[in-house]
Amino acid sequence: MKKSIIIFNSIILICIIIYNLYFFSPSYSFADNTNVEDIRAIPILMYHSVLKSRKGQYSVSPSMLEEDIKYLKKHGYTAVFIQDIIDFCENKKDLPKKPVVLTFDDGYYNNFYYAYPLIKKYNFKANLNVIGCFTDFSTTSGDIDNPNYSYITWDEIKTLHDSGFFEIGNHTYKMHSFKPRFGIAQKDGESDYEYNQALTKDVMKLENKLKDNCNIRTNVFAYPFGKYSKKSETILKNLGFKAFLTCNEGINEVKKGETKTLTLLKRINRTGLISTEEFFEKFKIK
Repeated sequence: MKKSIIIFNSIILICIIIYNLYFFSPSYSFADNTNVEDIRAIPILMYHSVLKSRKGQYSVSPSMLEEDIKYLKKHGYTAVFIQDIIDFCENKKDLPKKPVVLTFDDGYYNNFYYAYPLIKKYNFKANLNVIGCFTDFSTTSGDIDNPNYSYITWDEIKTLHDSGFFEIGNHTYKMHSFKPRFGIAQKDGESDYEYNQALTKDVMKLENKLKDNCNIRTNVFAYPFGKYSKKSETILKNLGFKAFLTCNEGINEVKKGETKTLTLLKRINRTGLISTEEFFEKFKIK
């Protein structure tokens, strides 16, 4: 009898241990049973100028860009569009195991001249966020083909979009400046109504230009200088934008079926002052 009680108690103890390990270990939670396959870590790299003539905080050489792409491919990364991330977060499609996004801000002609051939050569993808007033100036002035200072034209934007290698984002028509407001920030003394009207007018001016000249409608918005607020987010969402690119540095973690991370997507500025290996090592992109 005593032996039976010992065996019975041992069985009960084992059951309790198994129960605790299964239900209360750190890897299990009643509240969060998200499949690891539905989570992605996504580095979004932010480039500006691509120039042979100089390197700096916001400028890389074509050879550096090529080394970056080769590094990413070697380490198993697949380039995707921001739209692909939107579709993943809206539970419409899957993403590769190691996605990465290359973004180019401001719409420099050198992106078309130097970056486009490299993106095409390696069958990569990239996002280009254009400033409407600069594109308008280049298109009308005829000063269009100097990699050092020219901006991309409407025809060139259409070429990039139609190629399938680039998606286009809105970087405002004429709010990429420090004055009279800092980027899209609300000015002192400006009412919420006035701010809504000003931001809507500017952003939609570029949207209409993209539609009329390139047959493009984008739902990706890149904040000038990374400046944003809850008010700007609400206004832009009401205009139909779904993804918002900041200048906050870090790696994004997105979940399939969850869209909240799309409102403040982090990006890592690709400075031209360090090598490819140093850059990716610094941000642990391996």
